Amino acid sequence: MTTALSDAVASELRSHLDDVCRQLGVDPDGASLVKYTMNAVFVAPPFVIRLAAGPPAAALAHRVVSVAACLEGAGMPTVRLASGVPSQPIFSGEWVATAWEYVPTVGDEPKPVDLAAPLRALHSLEQLEVALPRWAPIEKFRRRLAAAAALPLEGAAELEHWSRTELGVHATDLLRDLDRRCCEAEEDLDRVAWRLPPGVIHGDAHTGNVLLAAAGHGRPAPSGPLLCDLDGMCIGPREWDLVPTAHGATRFGRAPADYQGFVEAYQFDVTAWTGWPVLRRVRELQLVTSTIDRLAGRPDVAGELAHRLRSLLTEDLGATWTRYR
Repeated sequence: MTTALSDAVASELRSHLDDVCRQLGVDPDGASLVKYTMNAVFVAPPFVIRLAAGPPAAALAHRVVSVAACLEGAGMPTVRLASGVPSQPIFSGEWVATAWEYVPTVGDEPKPVDLAAPLRALHSLEQLEVALPRWAPIEKFRRRLAAAAALPLEGAAELEHWSRTELGVHATDLLRDLDRRCCEAEEDLDRVAWRLPPGVIHGDAHTGNVLLAAAGHGRPAPSGPLLCDLDGMCIGPREWDLVPTAHGATRFGRAPADYQGFVEAYQFDVTAWTGWPVLRRVRELQLVTSTIDRLAGRPDVAGELAHRLRSLLTEDLGATWTRYR
């Protein structure tokens, strides 16, 4: 099931997709939306196209293109940039796109254990031949909150209505509360005693960002689990890349046996470490701030975010979350 969108948002995305497809020389009529959370992801044979908007998107896209090329050169189990495209990223007005090789996958849904091998490979790198930012999650959360607070009049009104209707609080009070939680998490992170050496990390290593590539695909032919969505690549604590699988078992209803399989394959249990409660809170802040400034015209995302925030604000650790579509 793909992301539900309003007619206005769907029309805007389609307009920019058509422009990008024209530049790539592919038929936009065959394109289909896979999901739209922080980026809109389309399958447009023979490519996958990721669209994003906003001033930071262009700089990020340039870095991701460089990172992807570097990872391919290092033989890492990651998705590949589209071949035969002379220059990336690709621009359409204020939107920016990156094009990737389409990966034929096996029918199975990825499980946490499928993340272990590509993460161990990635974590074998101390650095890349491209400048990576330092891991600074709270800075990113604050940028999202600031963007939500600075929405233009219509967007601000929609956010206020949503916040009052779904959460029973003013949007300004909600954003203030989330900012306070960011400050507390930042202080807690300063006191964490890390167990693993820092290095290259993916930054958002959950099962939605791994593809089970069919044998014989790609350049020079990577198969098996491949990491995708390279936006969060940085230098940071490797423990952070282990948090999403653990959080999946504690918040997203994953079977404990699935998480245990990941632990045995990667050989580190982040939940048995003293820093786990802090990183769990940071992960939850990531998952409630990532879309808060872009809810308009996206009812599925808005509904799930409201559910997440209700459980966060009431400290209901037993509530089960679902992935954004």
